[in-house]
Order: sequence, then structure tokens, then C-alpha cells
Amino acid sequence: MPPAVDVHQRGPSRGQLRPIWLDTAIVLLLLCATGLLFVTAPHGGDFWWSDAPRHAMDGVFYRDLASSLPLTHLSHWATDYYLQYPAITVLFYPPGFALVEAIFFGLFGVSHAAAQLTVAAFLLTMACGAYFLCRRWLGRLGAFAVALLFIGTPGIAFWGRQVMLEVPAITFLVWSVYWFFRYLDSERARDLYLTAALLLAGVYTKQTIIFILPVYALTLCYVYGKAILRRSEVWWSAAWFTAAIVPLMIFTWLWGQTNVQQSRGGDWVEYSRHSIGGWIYVARQLPHQLGWIVLTLAVVYVAGSFLSTHWRLPGPALCFLLGWAGAGYLFFTFIALKEPRHSILLIFPFVLFSVITVIRASPNKAGGVVALMLAAGIFVHTILTDGVPYVSGYRAAAQYLCSAAPPDSIVLFSGMRDGSFIFNVRSLPECKNITVIRSDKLLLRVAVDREKFGVKELGVSENNFKDMLRDYGVRYVVLEPNFWSDLQSMQMLVRVLHQDQFKLLTIIKVNSNRPHTDRQLEIYQNTGGVSTNKNLLRIELPVSGITLEGEVGKTK
Repeated sequence: MPPAVDVHQRGPSRGQLRPIWLDTAIVLLLLCATGLLFVTAPHGGDFWWSDAPRHAMDGVFYRDLASSLPLTHLSHWATDYYLQYPAITVLFYPPGFALVEAIFFGLFGVSHAAAQLTVAAFLLTMACGAYFLCRRWLGRLGAFAVALLFIGTPGIAFWGRQVMLEVPAITFLVWSVYWFFRYLDSERARDLYLTAALLLAGVYTKQTIIFILPVYALTLCYVYGKAILRRSEVWWSAAWFTAAIVPLMIFTWLWGQTNVQQSRGGDWVEYSRHSIGGWIYVARQLPHQLGWIVLTLAVVYVAGSFLSTHWRLPGPALCFLLGWAGAGYLFFTFIALKEPRHSILLIFPFVLFSVITVIRASPNKAGGVVALMLAAGIFVHTILTDGVPYVSGYRAAAQYLCSAAPPDSIVLFSGMRDGSFIFNVRSLPECKNITVIRSDKLLLRVAVDREKFGVKELGVSENNFKDMLRDYGVRYVVLEPNFWSDLQSMQMLVRVLHQDQFKLLTIIKVNSNRPHTDRQLEIYQNTGGVSTNKNLLRIELPVSGITLEGEVGKTK
């Protein structure tokens, strides 16, 4: 294996292609690989994971905010925007990804494809970061194998083809690590400041990558010992990083208490921190996220590095990567909310370890080629066998509704995937200023997840519900018939829609390649009289602890 120095310190050898052309060729190949992931991802309004259309809508929010620039009435504008498109989560999630996504929407228009393209751009940037980071230890072929295998693991390829925050957060993390090791080489303050800035950007994308912070600190102590106290750039980096993260902490304290509660736990916790199930939860996800081949090779490397110095990466690198895996494991074990996607932030060290095992176990000079063949095989296998889930029908429902409803219409939506319907309404050009009201906001009180935090019925009677529809000017209703049908409020809603006042216009089939409960969407027209006056709509947001009020029911 090449000596552990940064390749930027070495010049090209005679008889070889210039390194920059080799790097360019590899980046182009990574572009092709991420392009394959993009074209095999859903991007026609057929969101599967419930958070994905909300992340897309957050990008639309910032794009429209930049377009409108309501500087003198920002709060009023934001309230009206939510009341029109109640799938915004800008008070629940940090803004990092959505701000980048807003730029893509500005360039390519508002669409599911543009949202997925944003994730694909992060995926490519992440792969390039992995390549340039690992090139310092493995040479170009080995580093290319790591980058290709990284994006080809089932966990990354799966969540990299959904409009989710994990891949963007990992992208910032990988590049932060790259500049960290540049700092260890050069001891330039600039490199450490870039390390902190990229980590901060990652935390403002998804807070959970903060787990890596103590790993940076321990690695610095490992390298410099007590001398770290005399390095001014370390103190300056820590000071401004702390100052810059305070707004996010205040943001979370004011409007993200549900996030705090999900981390802290409660009666809903499935895996206790004190149970064996809780401690092995992350470990149980690794075979699915990495595949058994990669996981086995990674374990072999860890064992081999303890048995033979020949297998080891340089001390700081091995310390950091083991710390990455260990600190992440503990962090996601202690967080009460257990989701398989959370721990894909741990995948990179395992991928790197597995590639080193292949290189070390291969005949001299053939290791990089063998590792690249393995990476390419796993990448192709993932593309061919790991189908990405989708749920279709919500775009078709939005298209039908907008072809039937006049501009400025008000629509009631009742169903689980309100985010998917609302994003499609906002992104379709034929939908002229449609306002969507969610039935659960009128009839129930529920925060994030009914199974975890419960649901409270507000006791709205049939007559009161009819009054709401009249006062808010609701002309159309889109209904998922089985949506929470065990609740009396939802049963009442269905009964009202089956009365003579409502006319069934069409039924849209809902299809998916995964098990799903939403089989169809029914679209009704309210043939009764509705108000054309201003009426106050009051919406409670339990997830953020606030209540929004605004006027609806009058043509804009």
C-alpha cells in the first residue's frame, strides 16, 4: 500500500498520465454511476417515504420566499404559505438541504425530478469526497473502488434515491473529514476552519452528524497531545463553531421539542437503552445497509489491523475511522428513535476497511484492480436487484383535480400521504393557486407519528364539519377512504361525503411496489353553497408548539 502521505505532496511520475487527467476521468465515471442511480429513482411525483415530499416542499418554500422577498411582512407571508400548502416542515428540520434544493428549483423549475436531482448532486459530491480522501491512503484505483462501493452499498443507494437528508449530511461530513486530514498534513489554520465550516453545514442539514465532533477532538489529542492547547486555530475553530451552532440550538428549543422528545424517549420507545435489543439494533442494520460481503471484509480488516502492523492505516487515520464507527454506534444506540436510515452515517469506515482488506489480501499490485472489480460488481448488483420503492396515484389525482377545479379553488385532502398530494399540486403548472386544507388539522390533534405520540379527536360533529366546508369555501374533496378509519372523526367525514351534497367525480388507483394501505383516492365535488367571504382558519402545529391563523375562503 502507498505511504500515508497526501498525494498533493507528490508530483506525477514520468511515463504516467498527468494525475489531473486521471482524477478527471474518475470523477466522470462517478458522474455516470450517480447518473444511473438518478435515472432509477422515482422522480414523477411518486414519493414513497412520507418525509420526502415535505423535504421537497421546504425547498419550494425557500424558493418562493426568495422570489417574493416579503421583507416587511415575513411572518404573515409564511403563515399564509403554510395555510395554502400545509406540508411545510421548515420549523422541524434544519434548512441546509432545503436551501440548496431551492437553488435547483430556481434553475430547473419545481418538480420531483429537480428535488431528486439535488440529492443526486450531493451523492456525486459525496462520492468525489470519498475518492479524494481515500486517495491519500490507497492510490487512485483503491480510492475509486471505495467511492464506487460507497454509493453502491444498499443503504446509500436506497436513501440516495429518495428526497431525504441523510446523503446530503454525509456529503458535508466526508468533505469535512477530507479537510481535517489536510490540516493534519499541513497544519494550516485555513484547513481546520474549512473542516469546522463543513461540519457546521452538515449539522445544519441533519443534526445527528454532531456525533463526529468528539472524534475530531480525540484525534487532535492523539496527534498533538498537550501541545493542542497551544494551537490558536483549534481554539478559534471551537469558538466560532460553538457560536454558529447556537442559533440551531435555539431553533430546536423553540420549535423542535418533538425532535428532542424523539431523542430522549418515552412510553412509545420500542427498544430500551437498557435492553439487549437496544444495544444490538444498529448492528442488526449493518448487513442490510452494507451487504454481508462488505461487512465481513470490514470485520476481517479490523481483526487484521490489531494482529499485524502491515494491515494498519497510519495511526491518526485508524484512530479517526474506528472512532467514527464507535461514536456513531453509541450515539444511535442512545437515541430513543430507532430508524434504519439513521445509521447509514456509519457506512463509510466499513466500506474503506473492506477495500483495504481486498487490497491487502490480493497479489502485489493487483489489489486495486480486484477491489475495483468487487466495487463495480456490488454497484451493478444493487442497481439490478434493489428496486426503489414508489407510490403512484397522487400526481394523477392532482392532475385530475386541477383540470376540473377553477383557479383559486380550495380543496380538502384526507389521507396519509398529504405531503405527496400537496407537492404535486404545487409543482403542476395546471394547478392555478390551489389551496389545500388537511382534514386531520380540522378534526384531530396529532404530532408527527400517531403510533408514538397518539392522536386526539376534537369532537367535530357532522353539522359543524359541514359548516367548516361551507365557511372555508371547500369545493372539492380528495379522500383516501381507509385513512385512520378506526377514528370516529374519519368515519364521520366519510358519511358526510356519501350524502347527496357531494358528487363522486372519479376514483384514482394508488399503486406501489411495496406493501401499502392506500389503495385508491376518491375525488368529490361539493355541490352545496359555499362562502365567498373571508373566514379565519386556525391550525395548530403540535410538532412545533405553535398555532397559525389566517384567512381562507375568498377568491384571491
